Amino acid sequence: MRKKWGHILSLMTVLILVIIGLSACGKSTSDTLQSQKWTFDSTKNQDGTNPTAQFSAKKLTLSEGSLNKVYSYTISQNSSKEVITFVDKNSITNRNEVRKFEIKKTNDEYKLTPINSLAKSDTGNVTLIPKK
Repeated sequence: MRKKWGHILSLMTVLILVIIGLSACGKSTSDTLQSQKWTFDSTKNQDGTNPTAQFSAKKLTLSEGSLNKVYSYTISQNSSKEVITFVDKNSITNRNEVRKFEIKKTNDEYKLTPINSLAKSDTGNVTLIPKK
């Protein structure tokens, strides 16, 4: 009986260590985005320069020279895909503008594919490239 309890205790210890190990491995997309600065490479960028993107817990700041544009963002799970939503207030109409993208990690970059019409027409496909 004592030997049986020893095996059970050993098995439980291994299972607990595996669970702890697996939970520590996976960083969320939000955590990864916040961990560094990114080049925001958009197919609709007309002037040929790519702003720097910096994520905080709830905000995205796009910086180009001395100009900054701030968006709130959320990341959600929609069916089997991850969706990132950017919201900002239009300074002329005072209405919220919503841009939704499917976000996928490819190697060390993130690919954002537009979902809604504003994202398609205004931003296009985006690649977030880690800044070196």
